[in-house]
Amino acid sequence: MENYLKKNSEYYEKGYEAENIESYVFRFYGRILKHDFKMDGSKNEKILDFGCGAGSALNFFKSKGFNVHGVDISVKDINRAKTIMPDIKNNLLIIDPKPKTDDYFFNGNFDFIISIQTLYFLSDTDLQVRLKTLYNMMKPGAYIYASMMGTKSYFFERSKPVGDGLYEFNFSNDRIEYKNFYINFTKNKDDLEKKFSLFKKIYIGHYDRDYRNEGSEFHYTFVGQKI
Repeated sequence: MENYLKKNSEYYEKGYEAENIESYVFRFYGRILKHDFKMDGSKNEKILDFGCGAGSALNFFKSKGFNVHGVDISVKDINRAKTIMPDIKNNLLIIDPKPKTDDYFFNGNFDFIISIQTLYFLSDTDLQVRLKTLYNMMKPGAYIYASMMGTKSYFFERSKPVGDGLYEFNFSNDRIEYKNFYINFTKNKDDLEKKFSLFKKIYIGHYDRDYRNEGSEFHYTFVGQKI
């Protein structure tokens, strides 16, 4: 388990084919960010996508007028994002998988941070370090939108606990192969709220999908605010 971050990063260094924005991002924009928080990009609000991949969400928010920034551990995906959006290449950064207490990206001062399907690759200890750094980068009153994989997911059924909140996952079929992959699962809404206790809770929700009868991919969502 000592090298769990290296193992996880090796998987994602292959690149993640997701250059189109997901529904749980653009629906969040319309139903919550724009409707509830009156944040629509018209004021060039500064945002960070932590775990931006190839930049699909960034490209969407950029089209709305947001001042977008993204970080990821995957060299391949950041380079792809720079190719897709060369006008913001200086706003894209490759980061170390290991959170550091003094991490501070793009001078902080973000109005909004999004982190979808990223934070649950960290142990309990590393997750709290990362959330504290993200908190420090936000303006007072800024918002965060994040997802965490739930124990209802088929990943959990095929995992075994290894300590510090992590489960080791091994699975393969004709489509994918996971070997020595580590995930931090969220048990329920109370567990989610506890993990994000730095922030004032606004909404807790979820999304799910199953395209090939491989099993549920249940994720909790957390919307919170720095106060």
